[in-house]
Amino acid sequence: MIDPTANTNDQPPTQTIVHVDINSYFATLLQQETPALRGKPVVIVKNVGRTCVIAASKEAKKLGIKTGCTVGDAHMLAPNVIEMPAEFDLYLSATRELKQLFESLSPQVEIFSLDESFIHFTPIRQLYLSPVAFGQHIQQKIKQRLGSWVTCNVGIAKNRFLAKLSSEVAAKGSVTQVTQDNQAALLASTTFDSVCGIGFRLGRRLEQIGVTVPYQINFLPDDLLFEQFGPYWSLELRKMGRGEEPALLDRAAEELPHMKSVGRSITGYKLCRNETVLKSTLYNLTAEVMYKVRKMKLAGRLVSIYLLGQDQSWGTHVTLQYYVRHTNEMFKVIWQQLYQRWPKNFAVIKLAVALHLLKPWTEVQDCWFPNWWKQERVATAVDSITQKYGLFKVTSGLLLNTQIIKPEVTGFLGDKKFQFA
Repeated sequence: MIDPTANTNDQPPTQTIVHVDINSYFATLLQQETPALRGKPVVIVKNVGRTCVIAASKEAKKLGIKTGCTVGDAHMLAPNVIEMPAEFDLYLSATRELKQLFESLSPQVEIFSLDESFIHFTPIRQLYLSPVAFGQHIQQKIKQRLGSWVTCNVGIAKNRFLAKLSSEVAAKGSVTQVTQDNQAALLASTTFDSVCGIGFRLGRRLEQIGVTVPYQINFLPDDLLFEQFGPYWSLELRKMGRGEEPALLDRAAEELPHMKSVGRSITGYKLCRNETVLKSTLYNLTAEVMYKVRKMKLAGRLVSIYLLGQDQSWGTHVTLQYYVRHTNEMFKVIWQQLYQRWPKNFAVIKLAVALHLLKPWTEVQDCWFPNWWKQERVATAVDSITQKYGLFKVTSGLLLNTQIIKPEVTGFLGDKKFQFA
């Protein structure tokens, strides 16, 4: 039988992609920093008192502890598990180190997430004996930069999809290369929970028609795929079954000229009706949003707010006739215009604010009001302090005697435009 995933032409692939995935990133970096944690099951939570596991060490994963489970469930699986709060500054600093390292090795690098990157090997292929030798070189360099406890998987293939897939399913700390000889075996042995872009719901729908691995898609007729999954996913799934690169990876890697919106949300420890607490929290979130906006030299004019309770939610927005880039400007809109529309008919546990319709500040007409320029001078001075000492070292009296909500970074690194600005 002819392998539908095989390269029908005898020429070698025109490109080679190397995917680097740091093993158990959040926990491993803490183990590197704290030797007493090494070799022990560790789970990471957002902060002290949180109950959701956002990451687990290699040792914890071997005991069945998974991201998304509760701390209580983790202790049932491993009574000796160690609970640690996330250190987002540490993770982001390490990612910046990795970015610098990878860009020193190849002219084409894509930072996919906090702990994953794609490196184009083709432009530098003459510098190394083979792609595998390059992968081993990367592993050594990462240990030199981040520490001896930090390991990574390296997947090598003709495209990003296969390179990422191979590193996802390989043994920890390994270098694997997908070739024409083993590509079909990889696609026939990998379940959809390891396939980039296939979420739980889509995986369940595939399972309902008897498809549990990508290779099986090759035996489904086009009309059935279209009927079950529509025009977009029928084509994407067909590509995955053949080991071709789906469009979703292009969208993930797409470099926009600038971010279109910046938002920040927080989920509290308990339901809250205290308006003083809600006000200071909204200000805290707004200050972080506006710092990011100014750092990227942007401004926006659509302001939104969202509140979530136990079984109710509320949100609204307003599109302004002018652009804002100062914290007090945006917070005035949030508190005096938007928040006052809320009927205050439920206790709140999650709050979110965002600024949309962003554009470069150089494209915004200057404001000539003296008060605006006063705010601009204050913001510039505070930003220079923030750049050196960190956010919220200087802040409004609204946050006096409150628990400051510190900036976080998501694993997917959706705000990479800001983080690498």
